[in-house]
Amino acid sequence: MFAYARGVQLSFDAADRLVELVQARHGPVPAEDAAQALYALRHVPAGLARSLLADVVEGDARLAWRGANVGLAEAPGAGLALEDATYVVFDLETTGLSPGSAAICEIGAVRIRGLELEERFETLVDPRRPLPAPIAALTGIDPRALRGAPPVELAVRRFLAFAGDAVLVAHNARFDVGFLDREVERLTGRRIAAPVVDTMWLARRLLEGRLSRVGLTSLAHFFGTAALPCHRALPDAEATGEILLALIGLAQERGAARVVDLVDLAAPRARRLAGKRSLVAGAPQRPGVYLFRDRHDQVLYVGRARDL
Repeated sequence: MFAYARGVQLSFDAADRLVELVQARHGPVPAEDAAQALYALRHVPAGLARSLLADVVEGDARLAWRGANVGLAEAPGAGLALEDATYVVFDLETTGLSPGSAAICEIGAVRIRGLELEERFETLVDPRRPLPAPIAALTGIDPRALRGAPPVELAVRRFLAFAGDAVLVAHNARFDVGFLDREVERLTGRRIAAPVVDTMWLARRLLEGRLSRVGLTSLAHFFGTAALPCHRALPDAEATGEILLALIGLAQERGAARVVDLVDLAAPRARRLAGKRSLVAGAPQRPGVYLFRDRHDQVLYVGRARDL
């Protein structure tokens, strides 16, 4: 099980790096270039490059072959107007912090259509392992209630049916999507295809200078949500849904019109900076000396690095 989980994580990491590379190049990347960047190889024939990348590209819904190049797949719903999109805001409770060693024990979600809350989804999940006492105390979940709950495979299938092709939304989405991705990959062999909006990063971007803390509780207090976060999946999802609607209004004031605009605004800072990686594309991955020069070729700084 450990080897499987580690293999899945390595595949996820490789896919994340490929997505960042394509974003940094602002378009599809030749397979040879992608393989060189991913595996730190100096030269890769086209046939071998495609073979090396096949499992990563074909196993991740965000990526697609564009002839001999690797590009981004068209995310369903990304081009919709914000008011026309359907959003499914979800929250997971888990037995721990790592998808490799912990498991989902509760799923809660709300569907928002026409910028109105439409329907709710809630289920406990049998994690097939003991619920740690601190988690039970934090959430109030009775470990005995989990023994008769649906297994994770059934619970996730029911959630996916509820979500359909909606835009997925979560607070600190990296955590929830990490757990969900692992289960979806086990069920389907691929990761989640839907656009994902992270309300934590969206709040950081839109409330910068107005609010220093963007935890779920802080945002619920700031926006005065009717639902109160309490470390249970459905109430937390309901609060996140209310926060999402408030943030969409702020995003529209900044000119956001489509789902893709919201996704970009909610991108973690590391991903927003990925475009700058093109500035060092092709730099040797070995020790060396580098020079910063101004527009007049005047040397401003000389530095050393173990990996240029």
